[in-house]
Amino acid sequence: MISDVTIGLQALARGTRLLNKPGVRIYVVIPLCINLLLFGALIWYGYSLFYPFVEWMMSFVPGFLDFLEWFIWLFFGSLAAITVFFSFTPVANIVAAPFNALMSEKIEIYLTGKALSSNVSFGKMAIDAIGSQLRKLVYILLWALGLFLISLIPVVNLIAPVLWVIFGSWLLSLEYFDYPMGNHDLVFDEEKRQLRERRGIALGFGGGVMVLTSIPIVNFITMPVAVAGATLLWVEQFQPNQTDHI
Repeated sequence: MISDVTIGLQALARGTRLLNKPGVRIYVVIPLCINLLLFGALIWYGYSLFYPFVEWMMSFVPGFLDFLEWFIWLFFGSLAAITVFFSFTPVANIVAAPFNALMSEKIEIYLTGKALSSNVSFGKMAIDAIGSQLRKLVYILLWALGLFLISLIPVVNLIAPVLWVIFGSWLLSLEYFDYPMGNHDLVFDEEKRQLRERRGIALGFGGGVMVLTSIPIVNFITMPVAVAGATLLWVEQFQPNQTDHI
């Protein structure tokens, strides 16, 4: 178990080296640039709305209190930073989703030297994907409800924070392993079964992703690192007939 946790954690550091490989870099740069432009535009728009408000408000303030304007702008800057920090990851995941599966595919081809193939029709793949996402949503809601109820029980709720961390790590593994496993037509139930068999790897990997996501600036590149790490683990630890590649 301990060794599996270590393998999951190390995959993130090893996955970072894969982001600069030929054919992979573009799937990192494009969604990152889109997200930075998106948040830059939102901050500029917020500034354009907030500036007239500050000017109007300062018109009622005596001259000797002009220094208060600096505190107002400090508040605005802090608010913008907090907003970016907490909203960047979920928004980035939405924007980058189409790129992540392609990036995972390119990384797997680099590691194995083999092109991915699928005998499943696009229609069936789409239906399976929708069903998989719905089952994942139900799964998350049921577990989250259970943990919420535990959080309300006196004494028992003392372990709730630990359970939430474990649950968050598990969900992050499900999120990022979905890209390499989905490229092989695996649906949510099968992904969950395989990760459960190597639970230590899943929790070590997901816990590492959770830590990186909580670090400002670093969280900007956590997503591609996590996709690369999950793909690396899929190739080496989960895929049938695994061999060491790097």
